[in-house]
Amino acid sequence: MVYGKTDQERYELKTTQLKVFVKDDEDHGYSVSNRARVRYAVRALNAAESHLSRLDPLLTDIRSRYAEALFRAGTGARRLRDHLGYVIREASVVHGPKSPVVGGLKIIQAEERPIGGARALRKIERIRFQAEQLHDLGGLPYAFAMQDLAERLRASGRHEQFAETLGSLVRDRNALGLNDDEQLLFAQLVGAALMEAGEVETALPLLEEARHQPGDPAAAVPGTGDWETGFLAVTTAACQLANGKPEDAEAVLRDALPLLGADGDDQDKHLGKLRHRTVFELGTAIFLQDRVLEAVDRFQEACDLIARTASPQEATFTAYRNTRVYAELRARGD
Repeated sequence: MVYGKTDQERYELKTTQLKVFVKDDEDHGYSVSNRARVRYAVRALNAAESHLSRLDPLLTDIRSRYAEALFRAGTGARRLRDHLGYVIREASVVHGPKSPVVGGLKIIQAEERPIGGARALRKIERIRFQAEQLHDLGGLPYAFAMQDLAERLRASGRHEQFAETLGSLVRDRNALGLNDDEQLLFAQLVGAALMEAGEVETALPLLEEARHQPGDPAAAVPGTGDWETGFLAVTTAACQLANGKPEDAEAVLRDALPLLGADGDDQDKHLGKLRHRTVFELGTAIFLQDRVLEAVDRFQEACDLIARTASPQEATFTAYRNTRVYAELRARGD
């Protein structure tokens, strides 16, 4: 109970307010200047991110309208680039990777909006030259150089070139001469990069391969362990959710939980953070299979876990709470 209202009542009130924005944008969005539309959309986005659940289609709608407003205004290229990868992933969870909503966002993403001007181009050409010098040697050094090139292309607003660079690297990787340990690391890193950019369909085979590939990533790059294994599981499960495979995601997350320690264990703080994220994604997988009451329990567990961490992140706790409230509303049929 907050300010005389229950969490569910506050959620419903905020939903009503944000639906007004959506209706106004639908009716009058093209009658105002593009920059004015961005201002209205960013205010709605900030409110939606603070008060709505990731599973609420209204949040996806507002995020999509913000992306479209930014694109039409031709401003904030960096904000648009950073927004799109995340929103495409989340929209894919709610609507599926082949939905019209995701398709519209990908059309925007495919439009080149260069960032950084001539300086960015010089950096790209320098990294490209370095990669070409390593081509004949192959192995991880060449793979890392090409991944650096891809990330630089994405940073400069050239998403299509980013995706093609990594795609060609994946297609040609059998010629790189990677051993089992290096193949595992390759699949994990490239899959995570594609996932981060919203290329969830391309990322999924790589991430699933990394989970089953024989070998040890620590043999290629030191510093891996339970956290690395757990993080790969969560990333893979999140990608499975974005590909409409909640049953597969549930199985992966349940397998990962024992690696992260039991609730109340005096564990590494990074494992603790990974545990509440794993429980939250497990709740999402269960919700998407229409086991709503069970999902409510998992979302509440995630809230409890983050509240007990040494330095709980308020934004993450709020996201978990909002999703729990939304699931409670769905459980009662609202």
